Formats: sequence, C-alpha cells, structure tokens
Amino acid sequence: MSKSAAEVRWLTFRLMNGQSIGPDRLKDGWVVASETRHCGVRREAIEGAGVVYALYAPANLASPRRAEMRMREFLMRSGYTFTMGTLGG
Repeated sequence: MSKSAAEVRWLTFRLMNGQSIGPDRLKDGWVVASETRHCGVRREAIEGAGVVYALYAPANLASPRRAEMRMREFLMRSGYTFTMGTLGG
C-alpha cells in the first residue's frame, strides 16, 4: 500500500470470539466496499488489547458512509462478529 494511493485511515474494526480474516479476503472486501482499488488494509497488534484491522483509502473517497455500510454488510454476510469505528474524513 503506497501512502499516496491510500492515505486516510477510514475505518478500524476488531473481530470477536477469536475470529480472524486473511489479508487477501479483507482487501477484496474493502475494494468492493470502498469502490476503489487504490486502498489498503493492515492488521495491527495492540499490546494488551488484541488485534485491530485498519482500512485505508484516498482522502477523496467518493462515499465514505456507503463504504462503511458496505464493509459492515461484507463482514456480517461472511459470518464475522465485530465492532467498528470510523476515523476518516
């Protein structure tokens, strides 16, 4: 993920109940949800707090709210239990 292509951290989420998601599956879901291929994903270990997944996209993301809703739908359809927070623009 290059900084110029995906500079804003739009969403973060945590999976519950010991669940995890691979980077390719996560990226595929985020590409569809954000409606851009210029995006990135990261899995970050937070000491004492587990793992946070971070979703990045350009600052000029066309519809951040729609991207969030579509990502929520993707995770729910895939059977994940999660909590999500928004950070971007």
